[in-house]
This record gives sequence, C-alpha cells and structure tokens, in this order.
Amino acid sequence: RFLDYLSDLCVSNHIAIPVTQELICKCVLDPKNSDILIKTEPVKEMSQTHEYLSIEYSEEEVWLTWTDKNNDHHEKSIRQLAQEARAGNAHDENVLSYYRYQLKLFARMCLDRQYLAIKEISQQLGVDLIFLCMADEMLPFDLRASFCHLMLHVHVDRDPQELVMPVKFARLWTEIPTAITIKDYDSNLNASRDDKKNKFASTMEFVEDYLNNVVSEAVPFANEEKNKLTFEVVSLAHNLIYFGFYSFSELLRLTRTLLGIIDCVQNP
Repeated sequence: RFLDYLSDLCVSNHIAIPVTQELICKCVLDPKNSDILIKTEPVKEMSQTHEYLSIEYSEEEVWLTWTDKNNDHHEKSIRQLAQEARAGNAHDENVLSYYRYQLKLFARMCLDRQYLAIKEISQQLGVDLIFLCMADEMLPFDLRASFCHLMLHVHVDRDPQELVMPVKFARLWTEIPTAITIKDYDSNLNASRDDKKNKFASTMEFVEDYLNNVVSEAVPFANEEKNKLTFEVVSLAHNLIYFGFYSFSELLRLTRTLLGIIDCVQNP
C-alpha cells in the first residue's frame, strides 16, 4: 500500500507531477533507504539446469535480492519466486507482489521523462534485463506487464527519442517524386535512427511476435490477466511507432496485425 501510495503521488490525471516525483526519487533512491527496495541482479549463470526450464533459458536467470526486517539477506531467482508463488507459497507470493508494486513506482517516477529517476533506474534495470523478464513466459502476466510498462518509461520514452510523423499527409509539390515505392517512402531514416532501433531490436521483435500470437488465438481476450500484458504491449508498440522506430513497410505489417486484433474484438 505504501509503494502504491507513492506511485499515485507521482501523477495526476495520468500526467507526471515533477516536483513530487523529484521528492520521491530523492527519498526512495537514497542509499540510506535501500533496504526498502528489492534489488534486481544482472543475469547470472545457473549452477545447474532445472527440469522445468526449457533449453533456451537454461543458462540465464534474473535474481532478486532483499533484506528482511531482521536484517537477514535473501536472494532468489525471479523465475523460482514465480513458480513457488503459483504453488501456494504465501511468502514468495508477497515478495513478488511487493516487487511488482516497486516496478510500478519506478515507472511512475520516470513518467514524462523525469531524468533524475531515469538515470538511476536505467543503470539498475537495463534494456536487456527488462526485455528478458517481459518476454519470459514462465513469469505471471501482471509481472511481465509491469516490466513492459517500465521499459516504456525508463528506456523508450526518453532522450534521444523524439516524436516523428510516421505518415506525412501534407507535402510540398516539390517534395513529391514522380515515382515511389514503399521502401523509398521513409524520409526519417538515418544512421542515428538505425542505432536507436538496433538497441531495441529484441523488444520490437517481441512486440510483433506477441501481437501476432494474440491475433491468431481463437478467443484472444478470454484471459483477463493476459489482457494486462496485451494492453502494455500495444502501448509500447504505439510509442515505438511514434518515435520512428518502424520503417513504412514495417509499419504497414504491424498495422495489419493491430487491425486484426480490432476485428477480433468486434467479432468475438
């Protein structure tokens, strides 16, 4: 409830309140108060391969570390926490729930490009680490949705990304060529955009694959928990589009998928 309260204080009507954000950032991220947070450790190599893990994840785990009220240190892989929480372990379920609210607070602290928080949090939670968690099908949907939301506000909606017009509806006659193809349409392609795009290549691939899976399901919105993740993935796709990460041909392909999802809603 405390973390949720701080999250609510950061925003008003979905708009960040910079002064409050700054106060909360300085307090929550102060090293003296680090014991209230669960730390996310970089990917570690596992000492052994568990039977429940698929081959592609057998060598990588994201670990969480925290200190309890008795000042005892604990650490556990996020995947193991999720598995034991599903099995009914109340303690692990509470730890995972606390961590999810912490991710929500971090996202709110970074909302609308609050760089005081972005600078600190992006060092702890890098693009690759967040991607690994939001794409991990062994984690619960609401936790993956929190990581997706965090990816947007810590790494995507920040400098050097700027809004671009994906499709120009008005142009000067002198700017219109006599012949054009879809591949030639893009006017915002440049080396800097390609550099930004390469950084989020895995994220963009995940977004497209996830949305393709949604549109291919017979009843895509039957699972309310999964809908939380779907909402965040669509929101992430929306921002990637308006920050100019997609070429025109890629945009057309993604648009077909999104229209297919809308058709699923209208014709259940």
